[in-house]
Amino acid sequence: MTLLTDLVGRIRGRDPCSAKLTRLDLAEGPVYAVGDVHGCRMLLRGLDAMIESDSAQFGKRAHIVLLGDMVDRGPDTAGLMDDLLRPLTWATRLAVRGNHEEMMLSFLKDPARNAVWLEQGGYETLRSYGLALHTNDLLALPRRRLGQMLSAHLPEYHLAWLRALPAGFVVSLNGQDWVLAHAGFDPDRSVDDQPETALVWGARVPGPGAAIGLVHGHVIQTVVQSVGTCIGIDTGAYKTGVLTALRFAEGEAVCVLSYATPSGSPRSPFIC
Repeated sequence: MTLLTDLVGRIRGRDPCSAKLTRLDLAEGPVYAVGDVHGCRMLLRGLDAMIESDSAQFGKRAHIVLLGDMVDRGPDTAGLMDDLLRPLTWATRLAVRGNHEEMMLSFLKDPARNAVWLEQGGYETLRSYGLALHTNDLLALPRRRLGQMLSAHLPEYHLAWLRALPAGFVVSLNGQDWVLAHAGFDPDRSVDDQPETALVWGARVPGPGAAIGLVHGHVIQTVVQSVGTCIGIDTGAYKTGVLTALRFAEGEAVCVLSYATPSGSPRSPFIC
């Protein structure tokens, strides 16, 4: 059994169910898919500024879709969550559920059974909320006391937002449907009949010439990789200091925008 299979089995605890993917209409404005932020609040602020400037040319309200894994690993998940729940004046902010959001919510529901999350970036998330106990000390607390501490530090409205996240969206450009999801999708099933596990955890991706394209995060890549109709845009923000977005706009070629910290290496657009 692989680590991924083990994690999926322990966290999902049920058979995959079909996800309803909402379609975003490019006639209403451009759509920007953003790779895994992982608690890098300032990187997202920088990328937001780039997207705001870029979207102004279209004269329509943009949609920004974060492709999951907003939480964990990076320095400021709590502050990032505050930003994500603050409406933008110039765009509509959307997000999909990643495997790290699922791990976090599963831990909060049953810490003892889902303690693996703490080793996957959960410790950094709790520390950003002001709960800096080491893993062993945290798990040694009586269950009721641990629940009280978690409730006292993590705002319920943050958790409610995470629980309500969809598994994906769809955009259509020049007759090609693109699924915007965290990890993958099942190319043998239609857009309207995708298993949530495939979208959130991944396992399969479309091959060359597939009828449905995929834009995903989940797997860190040093540069944006476009293989046929599969484009990965997780440039490892918490490791590299580079956060990347992919723009879809009516009548335009797909375009990459990247924002980097001073120590990072910004990537130039490859199709714009």
